[in-house]
Amino acid sequence: MNRPDDHRPPRDESRARRIKALLTESVEDLPAGALRLLVQELRLHQIELEMQNEELRITHAALDVTREHYFNLYDLAPVAYCTVDASGMIQQINLCGARLLSTERESVVGLPLARFIAPEHRDHFYLQCRLPLDEGAQRSCEMRLLDRAGEQVWVEMDATAAKDDLGEPQLRIVLIDVTARRQAAQLREKQEAAEAERRAMSRFLSAASHDLRQPTHAMGLLIDQLKQLPGSPKNHVLVSRLDASVHTLEYMLNALLDLSRLDADFVQAQPQPVPFARLVEQLRPLFPDEGLRTGVRLKFRPSHVWLYTDLPLLQRVIHNLVGNALRFTPQGTVLVACRPANGGTHARIEVRDSGIGIAPDHLNRIFDEFFQVDNPERDRSKGLGLGLSIVRRTCDLLGHPIHVQSLPGWGSCFSVTVPLAPPQPALSQEPPARTTQALSQDALSGLNGLIIEDDAMACDALFDLLKTWKAVPHAVEGLESARALVAQGLLPDFIVSDHRLRGHENGIDAILALRELTRRNIPACLVTGDMDKAVAERARSVGIALLYKPARPAALRELILSII
Repeated sequence: MNRPDDHRPPRDESRARRIKALLTESVEDLPAGALRLLVQELRLHQIELEMQNEELRITHAALDVTREHYFNLYDLAPVAYCTVDASGMIQQINLCGARLLSTERESVVGLPLARFIAPEHRDHFYLQCRLPLDEGAQRSCEMRLLDRAGEQVWVEMDATAAKDDLGEPQLRIVLIDVTARRQAAQLREKQEAAEAERRAMSRFLSAASHDLRQPTHAMGLLIDQLKQLPGSPKNHVLVSRLDASVHTLEYMLNALLDLSRLDADFVQAQPQPVPFARLVEQLRPLFPDEGLRTGVRLKFRPSHVWLYTDLPLLQRVIHNLVGNALRFTPQGTVLVACRPANGGTHARIEVRDSGIGIAPDHLNRIFDEFFQVDNPERDRSKGLGLGLSIVRRTCDLLGHPIHVQSLPGWGSCFSVTVPLAPPQPALSQEPPARTTQALSQDALSGLNGLIIEDDAMACDALFDLLKTWKAVPHAVEGLESARALVAQGLLPDFIVSDHRLRGHENGIDAILALRELTRRNIPACLVTGDMDKAVAERARSVGIALLYKPARPAALRELILSII
């Protein structure tokens, strides 16, 4: 196809000369033959011109297509393009670039690109414009733009050196919006920092839980021994008051640690099918009859339903609700029952009491931290006001809705709605009841009890407590000392170990090592302040009973009797 600037063939040029020569004379003076030749030449020339016009039309159409392609590729590209001269002035910019700068394209051409660059990056951009570059050379960097609205946009700038039509240097710049990518990176960094902080907090809470429970655990064991010593009525009163103070300290310590663990997202729910009967079985010993005030009865209504829940967390919820009900029921009954709900897909665990009730204007605040309806004087024997807050947070973690109904003077009913699980027949057998002999005062008489405890106060208290139970205690700080005792001929009848020992030792590994050394499945229990669920799961998987500090002597004795 001929272009408009192509050279005409020589034949066209000779024809034009002939036509010009013929037209130099008057048409009237031309002979007939010359006139016919002129007309013929003009017609041929007309045909040539029409052909050239058609070629021009086709060429213009092709140019229109090319221009449209350029518009689509440049102007409508999803990436910002612009061209700047050696002084940094914008010579050309596409629509995406104008949108990136939040301005009209016509108003930005001729302005310095540096106007839209954040101050801390302008010097770097000026340097890029002034450094000599070979044509085709590229440079890349990330910088922050400020549009006319003052919004910040992070871009990746790729600049390619080129020359304009006059041979002057210019930069052809591609601007890619990387704001989302940088925000995602920053979010990942924040998440990683939060996760690191959570792990650090978890380690701190685990260590604090263990270390803070140690002295209260020892005090509880020592006070139990004081109770058994002869003394005056006045001394017995003092010991009883000391015991009540330690009880209050244990309650507040547990509440604060539980709340801290929930705040740090350290607690994770792991639901599985569990029978309601097991929940009752674990709750009942926590409220012995001798611990209830005169005139208050605690009743558990049996049920054969299975629940889909995290048993330790649900137990903590019901334990707090029962303790709260007992505290505010001067006389009467506290009932724990399990009823069907939501058309049989859920169960509603209710804790009902006939106590003082709650005023309507307080119902919306009872789950707030440190709120206590009847404790304006902040009597710490009545707790910290954290029990119901822990209940609500734990129920939120479990996904179990909690509701309360109450009427002043008539009592309250707290209910927790829990999904039902299919019964598990293989797991529904009741544990065999212990014989009267097993519960007698002399059940531990003469048995060798090995204590593995690195805290001197707790170790001495447990040592003396086992002696009062007529057992034969042996105490060591760690595994090596325990191995030495076994090498000397000691064969423990049971082991009571802390979990966190000196160095990197732990009670579970120590117990397993002693079992392997003696080739006997020595009955063992772990008494620890470490509330990490992984510890509980591992202890359960290897057949080691678990009791958390601070442990009451009666609960510890019952646990030892259950494993020997």
